[in-house]
Amino acid sequence: MSSISLAIDNPLNDPNGTKQAALTIIDIIFTCLFSIEATIKILAKGLMFNEMGPIEPYLKSYWNMLDAFVVFFSLIDLAMSIIGIDVTQLKSLKALRAFRALRPLRMIARDEGMRLVVNALLASLPSMTNVLMVFSLFILIFGVMGVGIFKGTFYNCQDKWDATVEIDMDLVDTMEDCLSRGGEWVNKDSNFDTPLSAMITLF
Repeated sequence: MSSISLAIDNPLNDPNGTKQAALTIIDIIFTCLFSIEATIKILAKGLMFNEMGPIEPYLKSYWNMLDAFVVFFSLIDLAMSIIGIDVTQLKSLKALRAFRALRPLRMIARDEGMRLVVNALLASLPSMTNVLMVFSLFILIFGVMGVGIFKGTFYNCQDKWDATVEIDMDLVDTMEDCLSRGGEWVNKDSNFDTPLSAMITLF
């Protein structure tokens, strides 16, 4: 539900509208629930150390650290709202709102299957770098071939005053024809003029 409310929230919403007021109340409710949950876990497990047996302390788990991180910044955001400081208007504090995007990761912490998938993905990252290097090599090879075949062929003639209106291409064969008719010789954003631009185009 917290993730859905984040998806519905929009910076362009009317700040004084009913929708934004409802989202603010929902955000406060979730912040309080997350804070209560974190507090109960800390009381039950201990923050850093636990002398009550084999129970893992709260901050010994990376998933709990993520939870604590989200809760901490949510509380700061809530405190600023209570004081009356508009976080969205202060550049230095806008990042606090951005940290709310980490909330959906809490779902992974709740689901053992999703945690296994994420842990497997992280464990496979070193092997993925080798695959990335081979992939980049293939892209480079085909990029160099593309430069040899298509270099300079993506230019077209456009009206100087309105880039959306193209000059009659039947009358234009070369750059000189375009310029003599008052046009502008423009290249496409995706082209094969250099190996780097060719690799980006292929990607």
